[in-house]
Amino acid sequence: MPVTLRDARDSEGDREWIRAVYRDYLSELSASKSGIFPALGEWAVREGEFLAGWFHDSTAHPFVILHDGLRVGFALVSRPAAFPRPSADYRMAEFFIVEPARRRGVGAGAAALLFSRFAGDWEVVEDQYNRPALGFWRRVIARQTGGRYTETRSAGEVFHRFRTLARPTTASA
Repeated sequence: MPVTLRDARDSEGDREWIRAVYRDYLSELSASKSGIFPALGEWAVREGEFLAGWFHDSTAHPFVILHDGLRVGFALVSRPAAFPRPSADYRMAEFFIVEPARRRGVGAGAAALLFSRFAGDWEVVEDQYNRPALGFWRRVIARQTGGRYTETRSAGEVFHRFRTLARPTTASA
């Protein structure tokens, strides 16, 4: 069965699943840094409030990623603020695939569906020390764009910018 996407705003079960795996996501993000970030006490208190914003913000598009009908990841596509000037129409704000579903094309398939669903100028940003994420996004974006993207570095982050066109797809839900 192909990779599919489901709008997480439509299902309390999907929202709860994202909340349940969000700490794993934060732990992985901190692996390239000090490891302190997800352990901060104040973050746990504000986590629910932060995630609730995903589901009520009109500029945010939260998705659950499914493979064989099972939840295996999440993505948050955001529309950057128009002021002063947006650097892109869309930003991959968050993206996570659970460990058992990795290296099977699930993440790449989900990213391709998202890029096709939201045609326009994109920005994907990674921490410069997160080598697995850098490699993943370079491969996926190069495949999606035929190698037509820019990569810049600023303040410890790597910015990938590119343009996508809408493509008909039968794999998105």
